[in-house]
Amino acid sequence: MNWSGGEEYPELEKAGRVVRYMSAPRQLQRSSFMAVYPQGKPSDFVSWMFSELGAAEWPPSEWELDETERRGMRSIGMPVIPRDVGIFSTRRMDAALQIIVKADDSRGMIIVEGFLKPDQPSVLVKEWPFQLPHAS
Repeated sequence: MNWSGGEEYPELEKAGRVVRYMSAPRQLQRSSFMAVYPQGKPSDFVSWMFSELGAAEWPPSEWELDETERRGMRSIGMPVIPRDVGIFSTRRMDAALQIIVKADDSRGMIIVEGFLKPDQPSVLVKEWPFQLPHAS
C-alpha cells in the first residue's frame, strides 16, 4: 500500500480502512460484486460500491452502534464508518471530512483521497492493488 498522509488524521484513516475492507478479495467473494462483475476491474468496484447493491453491504456506521457493538466489530476485524466522515465517489461541497474513492484501471488500483475541507487539497492519499478472489 502506498501512503501519503494518514496517521495524523485518524478519522479519515478509519474511513479509508472501510474501503480497503470492502475491496479485499475475501470480502468481494462474500459480496454481490462477483455476481455482477465476475471479471471486475477497479472502476467496476467503485461503481458497485456506490450502487444500491454495494451500499447494502457497507459496514455499519458509528451512529448505528453502541460502544459494546463497536468493540465487537473491532474484535472481528470489521471497520466501522466514522461518525463524521463521508465516503463518496466524487467530491462534495456539503461535507467537510470526506473520503473520495477512485479507480485507476490502467494500473489496477483503488485510490482513496481524504479531505478535511471540500475546497482544500487532499491531506491523505492511499492506494492499493485491486485483486479479484482466486477461483476455487
